[in-house]
Amino acid sequence: MKLLEAIKNKKAGILRKMGHYFPIYDFYFEQIQDQPFNLLEIGIGRGGSLYAWRNYFPQARITGIDINQGCKKYEGDGIRIFIGDQADTAFLERVNGETGPFDIIIDDGGHMMSQQTTSFKTLFPLLKNNGFYIIEDWHTSFMPRFLDGGGKTIDMLKGLIDGLNYWDTGKEPDYFAKNISSLHFYNGIVFIKKGENQESKNVRF
Repeated sequence: MKLLEAIKNKKAGILRKMGHYFPIYDFYFEQIQDQPFNLLEIGIGRGGSLYAWRNYFPQARITGIDINQGCKKYEGDGIRIFIGDQADTAFLERVNGETGPFDIIIDDGGHMMSQQTTSFKTLFPLLKNNGFYIIEDWHTSFMPRFLDGGGKTIDMLKGLIDGLNYWDTGKEPDYFAKNISSLHFYNGIVFIKKGENQESKNVRF
């Protein structure tokens, strides 16, 4: 099933998402959509994306996070809802403790810089190995209304690119440099793969 089909056939809710994201998700996940795994989506909105993921990943356990108390009504059918602030590290750790660890984390939350960066720095270390952390709409780094005084998400992502080649930078690698195996950038969305970042070595045959 394509993600667009899953969205059109969702049983409830309204979804608002960039249309060019759909085939990108299919590229990564269409072949594994019938496997059991654990998914967290940050930002529930009007519930449509959770019900779309329910169709697309029928064997998955799904957790949703939102700051709006009204989103609790979307709980059920294998979906667990937590109400809280994605920039609150203690809240994120509690969610992970109760329903994690996760194989896939999708940040489609408030898009403020402090929200995107805090959620990533807190949850990525808790993500399962070989899992994906996805940030939707990272282009808000270029929009003044989303700049709340913290570091920009785009600058954090640029730092992660440097970390992929830490042995050439002369810098001591941090956790992310050691545990990100790849970054996949698209217009407005980035897929960050968790895995051992091994130093590249020339091989002669």
